[in-house]
Amino acid sequence: MERIDLIAAADEKARARAIARAAEVLRGGGIALLAAEGVYGFHASAARGDAVVRLYRLKERDPSKGFIGLLANPDDAVRWARPSPLAVELAREHWPGALTLVLPAREDAPAPPRTEEGTIALRCPGAPLLRAIVQAVGELVLSTSANPPGEAPLTSAEGPIAGRADLVIDEGKRSGIPSTVAVVQEDQVRIVRPGSVRLAGRST
Repeated sequence: MERIDLIAAADEKARARAIARAAEVLRGGGIALLAAEGVYGFHASAARGDAVVRLYRLKERDPSKGFIGLLANPDDAVRWARPSPLAVELAREHWPGALTLVLPAREDAPAPPRTEEGTIALRCPGAPLLRAIVQAVGELVLSTSANPPGEAPLTSAEGPIAGRADLVIDEGKRSGIPSTVAVVQEDQVRIVRPGSVRLAGRST
C-alpha cells in the first residue's frame, strides 16, 4: 500500500503530485482510498473490469448492487443518463456537491454503476481533490464508502480496511455525513439516503 499524507504537506505542489499519482493508479486498474463527501471511500475506474471485481470484493458487496459513478463536470451526466428537467435543475443547483442522483441510465452506460433496474447513480463531487482526480482520470470513476456491510464508514484514512487499497490519500478527519442520495423520476424525487444536502420542498 502506498500512502500520501496531505495534512503534513498541504502545499499546491504536493496536491498536484497526489492528483497525478491517484489518476495513474486508477487508470492502471488500482483501488484508491480517497476522501469524498463526509467519509472516505474506495474508488476505481469503471473502465477497468479487473478493478471493478476487486471493488466488489473489498466492499464485500452483493454483485447485484451498483456503485456511485463520479463525474468531473455536471454536464457529463447526459453521457451516461437520461435526466428529466427536474434532475437537470437539481444538478445545476447542487453540483459540484454532496448530492447523488439516481437517474434512468443510457443503454451504453457501464455496469456498474448502471443497475439491473436500468438506473445509474451519479455525482459530481464537491470535494475539490476528489473532483480533480476524477478529471485527471478522464473516465467515469466508481465510488463506495470504505466499510464492510453493517459497519460505519471511515471518517479518517486509518484502520485495517484502509490498508486494502493500493493508494491512500490522507486529508484528515471527515464529518461522517455522506452525500444525499435521491431517486429522480420525471418530476418526482424520493430520498433514499439522507445526507448533507436537504432538498427543501421536494417530495420524498
